[in-house]
Amino acid sequence: MLLRRVFAGIFLGALWGLIAVPSSGQDNIALNEKEYFAGPGFSFLVFHNNYEVGYQGGLQMILNGERVLDSGDLLLETKQGQEQPELRVLRREVDRAQQSATVFGEIEGWNFGYQLITKTDGRSIFIKLKLDKPLDWSKVEQAGFKMALYPGTYFSTSYQGDTGKGVFPQQYTGKTVLCGPTTTLRVAQEDPLHSFTATRQGGAMMLEDARRGGPESWFLLVAPLAPKSDATEVSVTITPRIDPNWRRPPVIGVSQVGYLPGQSKRAIVELDPREAAGDAVKLFRLELGGEKKLVKAEIPKPWGKFLRFQYAAFDFSDVQEPGVYMLEYRGQSAGPFRIAEHVYDEAWQPTLEYFLPVQMCHVAVIEGVRTWHGACHLDDALQAPAHKTWIDGYAQGDLATKYGDNQHVPGLDWGGWHDAGDYDLPAGSIANTTLALALAQEEFRPSIDLTSIHRPEREVLLHQADGKQDLLQQIEFGAESMLASYRIAGHIFPGIIESSDRQYNYLGDPVNITDNRVYDPKLKPLQVSGEQSGKFDDRWVFTNRNTGLQYEVGQSLAAASRVLRGYNDPLAEESLKAAEGLWQYEQAHSPDFSPNSYVPRSDGGFHSQELAATAELLITTGQAKYRDHLVALLPAFRVISGEQFGTGPGWVLVRALPKMDSPEFQSVVVELARKWKAAADERTASNPWGVHYAPEVSNPEYKLETRSHIHSGFVWGEGWNLQEDALRQYYLHKGQPELFGIEPILATVDFVLGAHPANNQSFVSGVGANSPLIAGGINRAEWSHIPGGVISGASLVKPDYMELKKFPFLWYQTEYVIGGAATYIFDLLAAEKLASQ
Repeated sequence: MLLRRVFAGIFLGALWGLIAVPSSGQDNIALNEKEYFAGPGFSFLVFHNNYEVGYQGGLQMILNGERVLDSGDLLLETKQGQEQPELRVLRREVDRAQQSATVFGEIEGWNFGYQLITKTDGRSIFIKLKLDKPLDWSKVEQAGFKMALYPGTYFSTSYQGDTGKGVFPQQYTGKTVLCGPTTTLRVAQEDPLHSFTATRQGGAMMLEDARRGGPESWFLLVAPLAPKSDATEVSVTITPRIDPNWRRPPVIGVSQVGYLPGQSKRAIVELDPREAAGDAVKLFRLELGGEKKLVKAEIPKPWGKFLRFQYAAFDFSDVQEPGVYMLEYRGQSAGPFRIAEHVYDEAWQPTLEYFLPVQMCHVAVIEGVRTWHGACHLDDALQAPAHKTWIDGYAQGDLATKYGDNQHVPGLDWGGWHDAGDYDLPAGSIANTTLALALAQEEFRPSIDLTSIHRPEREVLLHQADGKQDLLQQIEFGAESMLASYRIAGHIFPGIIESSDRQYNYLGDPVNITDNRVYDPKLKPLQVSGEQSGKFDDRWVFTNRNTGLQYEVGQSLAAASRVLRGYNDPLAEESLKAAEGLWQYEQAHSPDFSPNSYVPRSDGGFHSQELAATAELLITTGQAKYRDHLVALLPAFRVISGEQFGTGPGWVLVRALPKMDSPEFQSVVVELARKWKAAADERTASNPWGVHYAPEVSNPEYKLETRSHIHSGFVWGEGWNLQEDALRQYYLHKGQPELFGIEPILATVDFVLGAHPANNQSFVSGVGANSPLIAGGINRAEWSHIPGGVISGASLVKPDYMELKKFPFLWYQTEYVIGGAATYIFDLLAAEKLASQ
């Protein structure tokens, strides 16, 4: 056996060395200038991304418009009781002559290196995992090479191997190993676009269903090392089915909601990189009699290449007649969408009337005969143990309250929204959400009452008016959440989150996460006494002060106090006093930026959060001490860049200018605004949609991305960032109209509603003719959606591929968050006001 193994190793090594280097024909797979393998409709990325915990990194394969394989890397599972080490990649070396790319990695803490060597012969990708030395199997349960298959593409398609055949199941069936051991695996033979074959030389592979622990996992291709062997190499070949004639269908990017009659209107056409915009885009109006009336036909104006694809623009701003329209281009259609006055009303209201109520914690949310969720987490919350590092970056240092480890902290069982598809209450997110909602109320004053909130009953009833404005009620709910910790300790707690992994990963109605009874350690685990129980299931509250968070909450409460006055005067007064108290405390104490979840890690070197809070308090109170303090901070922020001004506190400082009597301050702010305008114009020009894409999106790095920790790298869709930018741009335009126009705001609204890369889906569930009806809300396990929820949208798979999948567990594309909902409401109200002018 030893002789046979040695001979096999020599033979395979020789075979690897004899892999033919492909010719330069354009139909072949070849290593390109961005250091990935490319062919017609094909890409194989080599650690250009490294967010493997979310299936966005390692070795990745894109085939005919779909990322079908991901997270190719060393598989290493340690034995029970052994700590699972992190894998770290160090560098990528490219040999263009040999058409190979090698990634060098290490197992941290083990003094153990490995290589992932990828090559091509123009038809296949050859992958070799090479360990520096044999593994210590006393530590290791399983090792080898693994790669994940995207379920959304392969559900209900076939797989075939030496030892079995079948169809990829829609749900986990109790069978982890679908096929294997096998030396050959053919996937989706019947699908001409996404079929591929995997083979292993010198060993077997397994096709596994990794969803035993939950539906968010993918299918896995595993090529294991034989347990307890001294083998150090695994070789796998992947051969995609490539059709040189395949072309990606055009995407007609257009607002799925529509346009106000007088606003600018552009459809952005996304084209295969091998095609040009040679045909006319046709705009039709749908008539009552059943006909489609051709309103305009024109060849779209070429824009050029952005990342991977070509783009062209079809301008139909001259079409203003109200009606229902559709666009057609090369066999593709978009719409129907409307041109009408108040077209945005039905677009932002679902976010206020569905999504934000559904996210409310501590209440039951009821829609007719449907209960979205029960009154949850009424046992909030236990003091997190001292020196506890926890999920999502939550961390407790020394105890910061009078309560001991795991002792109940009363007064935290009202207010706040679940931040996203999970169930924590992060103060930073709640502050930003409340601020955007308060500004929307102050600026646009929408009057709508379709929801009832009954505090004594802890009930929220959708589609039932209660005589109170819904937006004000949501602002009130956010303010109550922030004030709760201030009432307890005089500072703002970073947040509340589940106290076990099982609860954190829970899918379903949050009323079932805890028993809603306060934990009492004196009771036995199943014992109940009134509103207390011995069941340790209450959430933890993390209580350390963070200076940036104190200022952020202070700003939010100051803005909330202005709009709550006249609606809930006692709460308005308390909010303002708390905002001033937080500001005063931070002025008298050294800053503390201890890391925590959803809190600033620094002040940017120029007192960013302090500037914003001070300016907001000046706007709210007009007091001279805030005016004087802004002048005192001039030396710190006068030297910042335009980018720091425009993406930081600039918009708040511009709002404060009418209350500033310092010519020097006025001059510095206006000059910084000019610098930001120049930088913003560059951002606008960098992409065909005219939005303020950050440079790391419009001009991304293609070099290897190392994995220094699991949250390294750029991964999220940019929708929420662009919405926040549009809010800032609104106030910059309002304060400095001679510098800042309205087009970036309108372009962002169009972008979020469908005029963006990858597809033309609205980012808002249930809004527009094409929207994400499978998304990452609390009901994601049902592959469903929450109306009005706003996803982050199309994300960048570096170096040049934008995608937006229909998969509810890709949180970096399809998850909802409350901050994105709030800025979306603001932006649509702003767009309606500005465009109608």
